[in-house]
Amino acid sequence: MTVIATLTVERPAGAWLDRARAFQIVVDGEVKGAVRCGREISLALPPGTHTVRAQLDWTGSPDLPVHLGPGATVRLRVEPRGARHAVGRNYLRLTRVA
Repeated sequence: MTVIATLTVERPAGAWLDRARAFQIVVDGEVKGAVRCGREISLALPPGTHTVRAQLDWTGSPDLPVHLGPGATVRLRVEPRGARHAVGRNYLRLTRVA
């Protein structure tokens, strides 16, 4: 029996910035899926520490280390920072949901 953990990334519906675009979810350097406004994505991953980031074209969020225990579920939220002039890898904010 293989033990897995779940990473769920939600994207709130309220933000108008980039509303029509999907944000890619990158885990350990590999695109695992995309999340649209008002939706969420759940990923089955092996337990351990993973590096997660959200990506949109040439920009995204800083890397976020996430530890997933065996059978655990960790929830993250991705949203635009709200600053039109945010540059580099900091245009999106990826945070852990309590």
